[in-house]
Amino acid sequence: MSKYFLIALMAFATLLSTTLTLQAQDEQEEEEIAEEEEVSPWELGGWLTLNGSQASFHNWAQGGNNNITGTSSARFTAEYRKDRYVFTHSTNLKYGQSRIDGNEFRKTDDEIRLRNQIRRMLDDERFSLIAQINFNSQFDKGYDASRNNVISRFAAPAYIIETIGFAYNPDRSYQIDLGISMRQTIVVDTTLSTRYGLKPGETIRNEGGISLGLKAEKEIATNVVYSGQLETFSNLLEPLSSTSVRFTNELIGKINNYLTANVQLAFIYDDNVTKELQIKQVLSIGFSYRFL
Repeated sequence: MSKYFLIALMAFATLLSTTLTLQAQDEQEEEEIAEEEEVSPWELGGWLTLNGSQASFHNWAQGGNNNITGTSSARFTAEYRKDRYVFTHSTNLKYGQSRIDGNEFRKTDDEIRLRNQIRRMLDDERFSLIAQINFNSQFDKGYDASRNNVISRFAAPAYIIETIGFAYNPDRSYQIDLGISMRQTIVVDTTLSTRYGLKPGETIRNEGGISLGLKAEKEIATNVVYSGQLETFSNLLEPLSSTSVRFTNELIGKINNYLTANVQLAFIYDDNVTKELQIKQVLSIGFSYRFL
């Protein structure tokens, strides 16, 4: 009996040891999978914002105009890091309309901005080689002050800029890049060609030059984030004074998980369009939702 008991005990011990070993291996594999998930090379972000205002007056002694305004924006970002390579993408979409005293709705904001960049970091990882392609346009028709003449529409104009060069990133909040660029101005509506620096009937204009970019995004106070971007393009065949400049600034203040206040201030100088400085300012409060 003692011999069979000893054999049974050894078999039980062996089974128990095997079970514990397999369990430990399973736990280790789960930990390794979890670690792999934690160090995913992708970092994604996505935000939706809706803003609106309405005012109505009836026999109001101080006067006032009935109005309704709605604006929306969407932002998506993606970053992929692997070894010495970094790919970044950003999509910024904005659209808004306003109606005053029962007149037709008028566009108050309209923007499509796509940014794609690949960086190959050097031994000093603050410096890198870059290749990037950017796209700017708008969704809808734009009219002049008389509302009789269309002055813009989708891809009229649109700008595509391809750049190769160098970048400097002192940290993840700031970037400065400088490179050789090609820029295409696209105007699919030939009635607008001359308005955007093209010859009559042309739909595309190619330029070669040098571009400079500065980008910053940083929390400057509790729940207040500043985002700024400066982009310039200098055509090598034109005077330096004809450099195109786009400078955008945005302050985003988080009120709570779903409400935000937003201030935008943008400056554009492009003498192919106008010799005057273009300025846009927007102040809004509304609903914000992060989906990524």
